[in-house]
Amino acid sequence: MQDNIIVFPEPPPGDRAHLVTHTLPRPLTPLIGREQEVQAACRLLRRPDVRLVTLTGTGGVGKTRLALQVATNLLDDFADGVSFVLLAPISDPDLVLPTIAQALEIKESEARPLLDLLKAFLRDKHLLLFLDNFEQIVTAAPRLTELLSFCPQLKMLVTSRSTLHVQGEHEFPVPPLTLPDLNQLPDLEVLSHSVAVALFLQRAHAAKPVFQITTVNARPIAEICVHLDGLPLAIELGSPHQTAPATRTPRAAESAIGGVDERSAGCPGSAADPAQDY
Repeated sequence: MQDNIIVFPEPPPGDRAHLVTHTLPRPLTPLIGREQEVQAACRLLRRPDVRLVTLTGTGGVGKTRLALQVATNLLDDFADGVSFVLLAPISDPDLVLPTIAQALEIKESEARPLLDLLKAFLRDKHLLLFLDNFEQIVTAAPRLTELLSFCPQLKMLVTSRSTLHVQGEHEFPVPPLTLPDLNQLPDLEVLSHSVAVALFLQRAHAAKPVFQITTVNARPIAEICVHLDGLPLAIELGSPHQTAPATRTPRAAESAIGGVDERSAGCPGSAADPAQDY
């Protein structure tokens, strides 16, 4: 279970300092090119009438990484902080409540149903509950609405490949990264700031610090990003292997990442490394 991290924000003049507790994993790399999505999701969760937001999208599109940034930006909005719950390791819907309870450090009791314990604990909490990877246990979603109904200051941020189909849910589709136009490639400076290409270059540079985009490798890099549909996970996994992008084809890049998905790549969808990016 992730250790609590205490953040000491600067209090406004004349206000008493307060503590914001959270259990968010620390991302290993900066978030690239999601400014508009982060702002939009934060605005949605700040609305008084919105209690449940589900970030949806295909595997590897960056739902978890985006949600991590959103939750981080909202830390000061919740007096009782943000609690991160990793659900990818479980496939039994009956384990959802015990997993949430464990993340909140609530001890189960034979004398009282776990749902009642959660309700009692969360009833007066002004808390954001971040539930990561819900799609394989979506039949447990009605339990979430039951908690929300009983706990008026509780909000939930969920990542899932599909919607939860419950009352009060607000879907937030996560799109792939924006891609360059292969029919009209811009100059190197502009191309290097194209979001998908910028991510490719960041990861390639991390693996090989002397790497840089040139007039020779610019088109192959752009083609790889387009071929990978702008999916951040695919680009993350593909780019560190591009030792000579000018001679590598998109099919070669595809081969390099073939058969790897969110849960086998050390991402928040796996127990291997919940601080990785997708």
